[in-house]
Amino acid sequence: MAEEKAYNPSTVLCAVDFSEESRLALKYAGIGAKLYGAKLIVLHAQRFELPAYFTPDQIETLRKQLDSARAGAEDFLRQYSRSALGPLVDSLPTTYKVVDQHPVDAILETTSSEGANLVVLGTHGRGGATRLWLGSVAENIATHSEVPVFVVRQKQHEFIDVANPESPLRLRTIIAPVDFSETSRAVLRVSVSIAERFEAKVVPVCVVRGDAADNLRNSEAVLHEWLGQVHASRCIVESVTRVGHAAEQILSLINETKADLAVLGAENSRSTGRPLLGRTTKLVLRQAPVPVLVVPPGA
Repeated sequence: MAEEKAYNPSTVLCAVDFSEESRLALKYAGIGAKLYGAKLIVLHAQRFELPAYFTPDQIETLRKQLDSARAGAEDFLRQYSRSALGPLVDSLPTTYKVVDQHPVDAILETTSSEGANLVVLGTHGRGGATRLWLGSVAENIATHSEVPVFVVRQKQHEFIDVANPESPLRLRTIIAPVDFSETSRAVLRVSVSIAERFEAKVVPVCVVRGDAADNLRNSEAVLHEWLGQVHASRCIVESVTRVGHAAEQILSLINETKADLAVLGAENSRSTGRPLLGRTTKLVLRQAPVPVLVVPPGA
């Protein structure tokens, strides 16, 4: 593994739907942008479907009303951000965007057009007829994004002081599952880079299936070799190898170590070449009691 540049996001995109989950995501995004000296983009996307029975005149009238309302929506987005971040928002170069588009399409397109290199999302937001923002949106973004995606949810272990976004981070332990794929290299590199910045500990974990337990020693050797190439100088690295079901072992380790963050990898689909979430990443993303950072291939 060749030595690579540290992970240093310069533009953070946080998509919000005004739920409590997205408020929490915005706090992580704001703190992260401040610590990395990055620009913050706050995005709200809401697709408005015109009824099929509307006449052309009615459609034109409604579109004008929607355009007029969009400016008010941006003001509301600014107020929402200020209520979540407090004085921190004044110290960040921040852009606010309101778009009439499905959230998944809007996030992916804005990430590309704005050159964002980190997306922050809350999951398990609002549902129902007036909201398209479901937990599946976060999973879809984590699946298809070409940049790392940071996913948070309520009622979990948090490494920020949600009551005071200007307080220091309490990031101490990062779980980094590796399976020796190319994406695992990115997972390990990003995990070590984050750990070095915040003087945290990285726990790389390799899980071997029960019917392949004989490969445990070989996995330990390969993991040791990889760690020797990371050149982690300002963080502690404690590798772990286990036998069993991958997602279960990873979730168990998160709880045992009282980890603050899990960094997982997405794989390239063999048929399309695009990022794809594997079964283990999906299960951990859905069940982890900590924020999850999903790293795409080549991140």
